[in-house]
Formats: sequence, C-alpha cells, structure tokens
Amino acid sequence: MEVRYVSTAGVVRYANESMSDKLDKKQCKIMLCEFANISHIFKEFHYKSDNMGGGISVCFAMFIGNKLVGGSVLGKPRHEKKYKNCIDIRRMACLDDSPFNSESFFLGQIIKWITCNTKYEYVLSYSDLTVGHIGTIYKASNFELIGETTPTKYVQWNDKTYHPRSLTIDRDYSYKMREAVKTGEAVMHTGLPKKIWMYKINPKKRKKVMLLDNFNTTSPNQIAIF
Repeated sequence: MEVRYVSTAGVVRYANESMSDKLDKKQCKIMLCEFANISHIFKEFHYKSDNMGGGISVCFAMFIGNKLVGGSVLGKPRHEKKYKNCIDIRRMACLDDSPFNSESFFLGQIIKWITCNTKYEYVLSYSDLTVGHIGTIYKASNFELIGETTPTKYVQWNDKTYHPRSLTIDRDYSYKMREAVKTGEAVMHTGLPKKIWMYKINPKKRKKVMLLDNFNTTSPNQIAIF
C-alpha cells in the first residue's frame, strides 16, 4: 500500500513500506500544525472528507518516526450556549494501516494537551451511527455518553457525506455538488442520530504546560487559550 507522509518541511512524500501492527509509543510524536498540513488525511481517510464546517481552534499531527499517520482538528462546539467551556473534536483520522491503538493514543495525548494548556472543562465529540461508528474509542478513553442528536439530513456524493449547508456556500465544490444533485449523482438522505460523548477534564491534572513542537516552525508552542 502506498502511504503518504509529510516531512518536517511540510512536503508531501510517499513511502511504500507498511507499518507494524504494534504501536511503539517511543516512536510517536504529536505536533501542533496548520490544517493544510493534515487536510489530505481527512480527504482520503475520513468519511466527511476535508470540508470543515465552523471554525478551527487548533490542529494536531501524529507522527510515527518521520511518517505523518494522523491528524485532528478541534474547534468550538456548534451549540456553544448548550455546551459551555467545552471544545469539540471536529475531525480525527489515522491512516488505514496505522498500528493498533494509534487513534486512542492520539486522542489521549490531545486530551492531555488540552488539560495542561487550556482552561476548558470538557471535551466533546460524536459517533455517527449512520456509518457504523458506535463510539468504541470514546468508551476506551473514559468519555461519557450524554445523549444523541436528532436525525439530520446529509448529502452522499463520491463516497463522502456532506452537511446540506455545503450546498449553499460559495465554494467550487459546492457548485459541483449542486449540479450533482440535479443529475442524481449526489443524493440527499436522512441519517441516524449521532451519539454525543463528553470527557470531563480533571483540574488536578493541570500541573504544568505540555510543550509540543510546531509542525511549521519546529519550535515549542504553548497556546494557552484558543
């Protein structure tokens, strides 16, 4: 399998060797980054692609050795009045052939960074039942199931799903999607509810700042508040 990774200079390269099934945490490195550094991971390995709705607060990249194997995007919850002092995991994905437990390790390091570097009290995320995501990673990471969303409509196009508002924004892909809906190539569906998961930050663990290298500057970055 051809595996894509990004060098520390931000240049996309390729490697053909497959990775070990066992995660070696000593070889792992989590870095702060820009969305552009990791967007291709979502485009290839996340069912919602790289089309982000809403604002982006901070992005993380996960390396094993010198290979970029995962990316995550966090932002403010869409319903800020309902979920106060909370940050939302908007996207998280790893390469299909990443070692076992890569996602849970990545998520754990992100939570640790949030705990040490911000004043947020909760981390919010969702598992989409429509695509078979039941929240296994969140259960394993001590998230609490707090409810479900109401079923929402989504657009299915080119094996990806999109929120209906993607049809209304002024983007090239939105214009193409609108045309695809007219021809039947893109189809509107009503999905299942999403499960809502919440992680409560333990304030006793806010002992010291957790420094991470920045993907673009290779210098420590300690963002305190988004």
